[in-house]
Amino acid sequence: MITTRRLTLVPLTLQQLQLHVADNHRLEQMLGLLPGHRQVTEPLLSVIVHFTVPRLKDPTFDPIYHTIWIAIDRDRQQIVADAKFKGEPDETGTVEIGYGTYPAFQRQGYMTEMVSGLLAWARRQPGIRRVVADTDVENVASQKVLEKNGFRLFGRVEHLLWWEFMFDE
Repeated sequence: MITTRRLTLVPLTLQQLQLHVADNHRLEQMLGLLPGHRQVTEPLLSVIVHFTVPRLKDPTFDPIYHTIWIAIDRDRQQIVADAKFKGEPDETGTVEIGYGTYPAFQRQGYMTEMVSGLLAWARRQPGIRRVVADTDVENVASQKVLEKNGFRLFGRVEHLLWWEFMFDE
């Protein structure tokens, strides 16, 4: 669990993740939260079903790097966003993150705050030296989240921009 100014970031267990995709507010009930505007839509739903759940069931994977992390606004007592690492650090010490804010909570700084919290957590993990993320060339809001968190643009592949954050040695 990670605490930021407004948010509590929680990595979901397999059971919690299964409730998360059921999308009937059972996750909120389990966590003692208010039902809100949480949406698990494509492509995230397919990623969870076909990659995340199987990896959480496989003991050879470290679940913290494969699960979904939810962001809970402590004042609202609602889930406002989610993010994930896309696997353990590779041989260069790089991890990739992906993230999204639910539409009802966009443009309120939640994702900038969540990414900041995940970066602070990653900085304390052994073996992580770099965090990367991709954004669609037209997703200016996502690009601003990364810029505000100190990421720098390092590449483009077709319609995707690639960003990196390097930890000081």
